[in-house]
Amino acid sequence: MASNGGSRKLVKDSMVWISCVLLYGVLKGAREIFKKKAMAKSTVIEVLVLYTVLSLVCVMATTAGEIAFGDMGAREYLLGLRPGQYAAIAVKSFVIFVAWICGFRALRRMPVSVYGILDMARVVFSALLGILVLRERPSLWQGAGIVLVCLGLFLLRFVKEDTAPEDEAGTTATETTLTGETGRAAADVKNDSTENVPAAEASDEQTAVPAMRHSTGFYIFLAMVSCFLNAVSGNMDKVLMRDGDLSSGQLQLWYMVFLVVFYVLYVAVRRIHLNVRAMLENPWIWGLSILFVIADRALFIANGYPESSVIVMTVLKQACSIVTILGGWLVFREKKIGQKLLCASVVIAGIVLSVL
Repeated sequence: MASNGGSRKLVKDSMVWISCVLLYGVLKGAREIFKKKAMAKSTVIEVLVLYTVLSLVCVMATTAGEIAFGDMGAREYLLGLRPGQYAAIAVKSFVIFVAWICGFRALRRMPVSVYGILDMARVVFSALLGILVLRERPSLWQGAGIVLVCLGLFLLRFVKEDTAPEDEAGTTATETTLTGETGRAAADVKNDSTENVPAAEASDEQTAVPAMRHSTGFYIFLAMVSCFLNAVSGNMDKVLMRDGDLSSGQLQLWYMVFLVVFYVLYVAVRRIHLNVRAMLENPWIWGLSILFVIADRALFIANGYPESSVIVMTVLKQACSIVTILGGWLVFREKKIGQKLLCASVVIAGIVLSVL
């Protein structure tokens, strides 16, 4: 009887953490759409700053509730971590600080459906880190699932947009497929601008390696850097949570505190002007913050289960690709959705195999 009870508990726990990860994946896909919309009205840095500040406010509200109705007092909840845990969370926050800057800049210049599929590269990075760092050993089915996810990513390179005549800058449609710049005037490409994006963003992006910043390969590189750093962060979550002495709420709170500090320092050091009024009037940033808090809490809860696997979790997160592809079609009227869905269907097959 005890054995049956233990088995039922294991199945129940597995259903909980798998459901949490799938919820994270769906909300993550929705967040990519919200990011793209938000950056049509505000600069990358403006979105990131308000996004993190609003997210911290939401997390502080949930923290107050957990302290009021939980077993830990305020002092223990806020200051009860070991110095090494604070340091590790700060490192995780810095990793995400860099990852978000790279990812947001790449997304601003790419169709959201393409970015969503490219983002699946983090499966490969997370799987390798899970094997090398956490000593996880994927099963035969999980290995096959990872291979299918990689295959879906590889097939994306064959998805081509409709070609168009060469524009006056000498750039063809096929050369600008991934950045979504087909048909733009040469001046728009030079200024790295999009519709309704303030001039401050353009000038900010021209301060370093201007010749590279306007190439398709550069934005793909930024997307890959973001994928790798997010994979590093995901593995750090598992390491931080596996001892059981750090709650998901504590991790989320301090993670957001450090993240806000990093973005404030970034703005101060670079003396970036922020249009606060426009930021506050951008509804997509507010929605983005809410989605982020809910999704990250679900992921932290999943990491709190000892039996949860980084490899399986990473594959499950790729449910976001379906959301981004459909969002690209329904919201942004992007093309070649059938071919992109074919790539994503290969990924879904990998997701199914990974949980067998």
